[in-house]
Amino acid sequence: MARYSKEDIICMIKEADLRVTTHRVAVLSYLSKVRQPVTVYEIIDTLRKKHSIDQATVYRNLSSLHDSKLIRRLDFNHGHAHYELETGRASHQLVCSNCETIEKIEGVPADDVIKKMLKKSKQFKNVTTHSVEIYGLCKNCL
Repeated sequence: MARYSKEDIICMIKEADLRVTTHRVAVLSYLSKVRQPVTVYEIIDTLRKKHSIDQATVYRNLSSLHDSKLIRRLDFNHGHAHYELETGRASHQLVCSNCETIEKIEGVPADDVIKKMLKKSKQFKNVTTHSVEIYGLCKNCL
């Protein structure tokens, strides 16, 4: 996962026509450093330690950052969303159905599957990005 400087993050926020705030920079900085999608609770716990940020502020920022396509919201059927920085690259995760462990897998192309899906589609001709979640049991839950 790419790490971005504070200046890069400020540019991303400005390019999305959002106001640059300390909290938005903090949320995007944190998401640029994590290796897998994280829950809002993980974001809050981490950011509370360094920034005086409350739960409502985190939710508002996640919503505006998602609406501006700076972050990706993922649903792994756990009853809560997970978030990651939107990089424009495909997102592939292995998800434990038992303990909810998530492992992000990079470098595995899904081009053949996408081509086959587009061939069968009656309404789509192009895919800009994709997300794949594979469910199973992690080694600890076997």
